[in-house]
Amino acid sequence: MRPVIGITLNYTTTDTLGVNEGIGAKTQDWQLIASDYIRAVERAGGAPVILPITDSVDTIWELVKGLDGIVFTGGADIDPALYGEEPIFGLGTIDTLRDGFEFELLNRVIRETSIPVLGICRGFQLINIAFGGTLYQDMKTQRPEGMNHSLGIFPKYYPAHILKVKEGSWMHGIFDGEIGTNSLHHQAAKDLGKGLIPTLHAKDGLVEGFELEGERFLAAVQWHPEMMIQTDAKYLRFFEGFIEICKKS
Repeated sequence: MRPVIGITLNYTTTDTLGVNEGIGAKTQDWQLIASDYIRAVERAGGAPVILPITDSVDTIWELVKGLDGIVFTGGADIDPALYGEEPIFGLGTIDTLRDGFEFELLNRVIRETSIPVLGICRGFQLINIAFGGTLYQDMKTQRPEGMNHSLGIFPKYYPAHILKVKEGSWMHGIFDGEIGTNSLHHQAAKDLGKGLIPTLHAKDGLVEGFELEGERFLAAVQWHPEMMIQTDAKYLRFFEGFIEICKKS
């Protein structure tokens, strides 16, 4: 049987998403996800299941407990108050509803289950904050000496720069010594949370991947391998490796 993998959703009150496509009405809010995540999980051998943002995590908790794995996906910036900071110029759109729901969901998954966890982009940042880490709210403002990591000028599958992979890590078994990455983020980890081991580094020193020390499987990347699986099989191996972990959990 395919392991069942939960995938978190974006939330928006932008009603034009439905109005312009002829599938909704004014004042509707929406939950949505890019098909890349669903496609990556399915092609890697998993059964993708969407996890909606609800009024309470309790509503879907019985579903969550039955999962074999969970992916926390990309999306809007996270409220800097959650890591003890005031907002600065350059901070993007904040979604407090999603923030609150996903932090509760992640914390309960960590405390109450042994479900393997994978974080992508915003998911990487969410996990880092949950373990006590902090973020650069806007790298152009706070880290101007570094590389440009917000490279939406390239196609989604294009490897815009190279990451070095830590020897002995789970990711090293997937990617070997280095991996090309698309680069679509203006935020990133500043201080890593407790117990998180950096496993991917950009040439400017920025951490773009980490794993949790110990036996429990938790890994996250700052970039989007799910967007790259159609052009290079090694990016699908990232998800296949996660699915194999989920089968054994």
